[in-house]
Amino acid sequence: MTQCIWLHGTAMAGLRWHDSLPGLWPDLPGHGTAPRATPRVAAYATAVEPMLPERFVIGGHSLGGMVALQLAARHSARCRGLVLIDVPLRLFPTIPRLPMLAPLFGWPGPISRMIQYRTSNVTRRPALRRTIANTPRAGLIDAMQAALMFDGRPLVGALPMPVLSILGRTSILTTSRDAVGQTCTLNAGHIVPLDKPEETAQEIRSFLQQHVPSSLAGGV
Repeated sequence: MTQCIWLHGTAMAGLRWHDSLPGLWPDLPGHGTAPRATPRVAAYATAVEPMLPERFVIGGHSLGGMVALQLAARHSARCRGLVLIDVPLRLFPTIPRLPMLAPLFGWPGPISRMIQYRTSNVTRRPALRRTIANTPRAGLIDAMQAALMFDGRPLVGALPMPVLSILGRTSILTTSRDAVGQTCTLNAGHIVPLDKPEETAQEIRSFLQQHVPSSLAGGV
């Protein structure tokens, strides 16, 4: 049986997108109970690596999608499918010094108050704000730096498995250039899996049913 691994975005550990998605939901480094790692996506992938089963589908939102992309390329013979949810392949490449500014902006409290209004799903706003506010500041800064330093474009050519890209129509972080493989666009912002949880889950389930039906038999 193929098992699914789902990876959260920056400061969103524990916020499952939908209960109908089977699989494991590990914390990324510096989030929840996971220890910190070098603030690079490759190092985050190495930290998650021991959790990977022999055959797996992996997906992630935002930073989690960057890590998923890294792992899928690194273990292409074992990865049966990849799901990328509003994942920018390269963030702000024209501002090379931006990662150095992460400590100036990496304050969980203010960010939690700002980000909660970036989702149109008002029922999820309290949990989103609470989760971000409770993220350790060091983990938040690390995650911001890792995402800002990442360039996933060279990895795209190393993806023989089926890929699903779910983009947010009004996202300020992705464009059509970030679409890889089978693509759908939902009427949402960057926080697609919280904005449109039912639609996101349906797209993922349809993708799995088509390409990796055995992965739908796993427990949550």
